[in-house]
Amino acid sequence: MSRYQGPDRRAQDRRQPRIVEVRPTWAAIDETALGHNLRTISRHVGPRCRVLAVVKADGYGHGAIESARAFVAAGAWGLAVSLIEEGVELRQAGIRAPVLVLGGVHPGSEDVVVHGSLTPVVWAPQHLQLLSAAVRRSGAERLPIHLKIDTGMSRLGVLPSDLAALLDWYEHHAANELEIEGVMTHFACADDPDDTQTSATQLAEFRTCLAMLGERGIHPSIRHVCNSAGLVRFADAHLDMVRPGIAIYGAASSRSVELPGLRMGMSVHSRLLGIRELPVGARVSYGHHQILSRATRLGILPVGYGDGYPRNMSGSAEVLIRGHRCPILGSITMDLSMVDVTDLPDAREGERVTLLGRQGRQTIDVYELAQWAGVIPYEMTCGISKRVPRHPDRTN
Repeated sequence: MSRYQGPDRRAQDRRQPRIVEVRPTWAAIDETALGHNLRTISRHVGPRCRVLAVVKADGYGHGAIESARAFVAAGAWGLAVSLIEEGVELRQAGIRAPVLVLGGVHPGSEDVVVHGSLTPVVWAPQHLQLLSAAVRRSGAERLPIHLKIDTGMSRLGVLPSDLAALLDWYEHHAANELEIEGVMTHFACADDPDDTQTSATQLAEFRTCLAMLGERGIHPSIRHVCNSAGLVRFADAHLDMVRPGIAIYGAASSRSVELPGLRMGMSVHSRLLGIRELPVGARVSYGHHQILSRATRLGILPVGYGDGYPRNMSGSAEVLIRGHRCPILGSITMDLSMVDVTDLPDAREGERVTLLGRQGRQTIDVYELAQWAGVIPYEMTCGISKRVPRHPDRTN
């Protein structure tokens, strides 16, 4: 099959309007750290196991295109996205590595999949029907597909009890157009350090299904099961490929399942918009939930929940200024937050503020942010909104 060429990126860049960025809030993306994380995972799983870098949801908030390039340069076999649109975005950026579309095929999307040389995940006869017809229309060679089996996640995938019927349909109606390159399942409880039995049961079910494929002469070259937590906890499930998501960005669902040696791929910074002197008893922000117990130097920070700095961190969150922790005061608003800089009398307007990352000897990591917000680490990086520009390592 011919590979997707995509439009001329230089011509595309000339058509793009120049984006004005003057607001002093930004996310710094450390592409060196992303490459380091990919290589750390590759060493962990060994040379016989491929690494599929998951860049869905705009690279977990890090920027899909830039992250994808960093991962491919570091040795990723391919990339995974959730949506066909995300795969097309990578192709239009000139990225030619295999792109696995995890979210399936919808009516009307099958020609886009074939034209873009995307690799779809399938689990239903209608997927096979749509794709085989699209391949015939295009005159292309056989399209690689990955078959997903639901071994206990109860989300996407063919149930083991329905696998034989699906394979019958494939052999009789789609085998000339589609090649089962891969077969996969997804762990439901890999990030629970107290639960090994669920994952063991799922892996055993998956192996039974692989045997069923083998009995029909179907031997996919890529068998894959492990997400980030799974590749850390279950070496016997590495098989031919692993699918790290949060790990390649330097974190995990919790510290207990983190792979040692990873580095944070994102830090978030802003600058003080101004400083106000407020007396004892002053009430701060919406709802007046914060009443000042001392005369306070209140720094105004141009970042809020509209940027992905969650409002429910009010009363808990801290930021770093001059290498010191300073508490957020009052309710976080859509565009602004207030920070106590009373103990930093030399702090001035324009002072750099770190919301996520390191300053001096202090670090606020994604686990701490997630704890303050009452969410999982994934939600913190994915939630940093589009109005926060991403820059490579801009920390000054």
